[in-house]
Amino acid sequence: MKVRQLTLLDEQILHELQQTKYVVILVKELKDNLVQPTKKRAFVCLKPHEMKVKGELFDDCLGNHYIGCTVLKGIHYSDSGTQIPVFKLPNNIQDYLTKQLTPIISLLDQKRRNYYAN
Repeated sequence: MKVRQLTLLDEQILHELQQTKYVVILVKELKDNLVQPTKKRAFVCLKPHEMKVKGELFDDCLGNHYIGCTVLKGIHYSDSGTQIPVFKLPNNIQDYLTKQLTPIISLLDQKRRNYYAN
């Protein structure tokens, strides 16, 4: 790449980074493929067109999964222990649960076919 092309790439990335902002969201923890009833506060860095968090899947540094509920407007994030830093994952909860349930559905379907075959 030429020097001018690298500069354009860096300016584009810089522009994208300037548009992202940290927002505080409410999330529910996902344990053993079950959504926990308690909501927790978390903060995530999002772009303006990614502000929809309901039903989206998030991950923290320890590998715990969370389901987004809503964006809390007017509340700023802090580095205190009350808010969990999370990262948005590319798939949503429907895709995640479909992937988890596919082997179970296949096994039940196989058992049903074998039951009626005898």
